[in-house]
Amino acid sequence: MSDLIAVCDLEATCWEDGETQTIDRMEVIEIGCLLTDFEGHLIDEFASFVRPVQNPILTDFCTKLTMIRQEDVDNAPLFCDAMKALDIWAGGRNICWASWGKFDCKLLLNEQKRYGEEFQFLQVPHLNIKDAWRRSTRHSRNTDLYQALAFHGLEFDGVPHRALTDAKNTAKLLPFIPRANIVREMRAI
Repeated sequence: MSDLIAVCDLEATCWEDGETQTIDRMEVIEIGCLLTDFEGHLIDEFASFVRPVQNPILTDFCTKLTMIRQEDVDNAPLFCDAMKALDIWAGGRNICWASWGKFDCKLLLNEQKRYGEEFQFLQVPHLNIKDAWRRSTRHSRNTDLYQALAFHGLEFDGVPHRALTDAKNTAKLLPFIPRANIVREMRAI
């Protein structure tokens, strides 16, 4: 079993509502990861912008939503290089990785498949914090991160839709999830 949790959040290329936004079209543009214990105490953090290849020019919608500028991604490492840096950061630690919901896991797996490389980070169990929290509090599947924080009297800190900020806010919920529920929700991917 894991000793630590790497709470991860991603930002991806995106377009105005109504345009096709499939996971196959999206590309990771930012990775934020927070290493915590099971109570959510910060141990270490990792952040990297990622240069998109299929859609290298960010849309105005994407820039407004994420506050990520074109120059941030233009000089960023490519996806495989960013993931190799994440592997080095996480390497040698007994971790599982976690995200709020399934989207980030699906996006990373899709990117891994697209580039035909396997990354150590994706070989460890994944924890869907949203499901673990929902089962612990008996909330509906439609509860978003803001509602989950508000349920515990917490506020979202920082700029939304930035990977490290979202990861930090997600980690705030770990103390409210019994360890047994966390362990029960870990899945091999």
